Amino acid sequence: MNIVIERGKVENIKNLPDFSIALDGFVAGPHIDDENHKYSFDHHDGCSRFATISACEQAWTAIMVGLDPEPYTIYCNDVDSDVCAAVWCLKNPDRCKEPLVAKLIDAIGKSDRYAGAFEINGMKKVVEWVCAPETDSKKNGDYEKLSSEGLRSIMESILHRIDLYANGDASIEVAKQQCHSEYKVLRNENNWALIESSNSHSLGAIWHAGFERILLIRHLADESIAVTVARKSDFIEGFPLKKIYASFNKLEPGWGGGSSIGGCVRNADGSRSRLSIDQMIEVVDSVLDKQNNKRISKIPNKS
Repeated sequence: MNIVIERGKVENIKNLPDFSIALDGFVAGPHIDDENHKYSFDHHDGCSRFATISACEQAWTAIMVGLDPEPYTIYCNDVDSDVCAAVWCLKNPDRCKEPLVAKLIDAIGKSDRYAGAFEINGMKKVVEWVCAPETDSKKNGDYEKLSSEGLRSIMESILHRIDLYANGDASIEVAKQQCHSEYKVLRNENNWALIESSNSHSLGAIWHAGFERILLIRHLADESIAVTVARKSDFIEGFPLKKIYASFNKLEPGWGGGSSIGGCVRNADGSRSRLSIDQMIEVVDSVLDKQNNKRISKIPNKS
């Protein structure tokens, strides 16, 4: 099985060759083209995160209901735990029916889909241990500097950890894993918070602390900023992500995502947003102020 990793690339599914599977944002949105054997397992662009399962869950489910992945080329533009778990399933279709595998895919999938909004019982440390090669690289400031081949090394490390877990050989290492919850609140006004953290797993701690609408930022060595725009779930009102993405795109094309979480542009060189913190605050506040003014204008005058 050939696995193509091209950092930050987004392609139209029509441009992929036959027998292609695109993962988690390489093609925008989920697609099924069974006539030409082209599939996109994605839950980002334009998707309801509540109703759309994650990439690894889509890959696992496709295999369980009949997909033979052997002749396919896999395309991905990042190597987070969701992507790597999907790749593992596609490389090991005969093992997808195993209970430990199903349990892990369910935990990684829900953790990724809901961005830590609720914990998967008994699996939090397992998920953090599995994806530690990626999260540690980001925390150390190395991740964005890696070439596509460097990303492949991260993927191989995560795939090895999934092997260990699926084989029942991970319990000692999992027990050593520290759960991450470090973050710093930079601003908490206008019913949303600007938060800084070097670890994406801090989202769970942020939601549990009571925040529901956030911009999560991580400063990179090249002076760009990785930005996640998120609300706790599709049912949290007052934070219209589509309008926020659109406003950011007027200043810097490439922002986007799903109904409850998205983020800034991903460039092929590993850099992210070049907007300033003040610009980001202004964009979000402007969208929310317009929304609030529109809501007030609709309230009938009872006098």
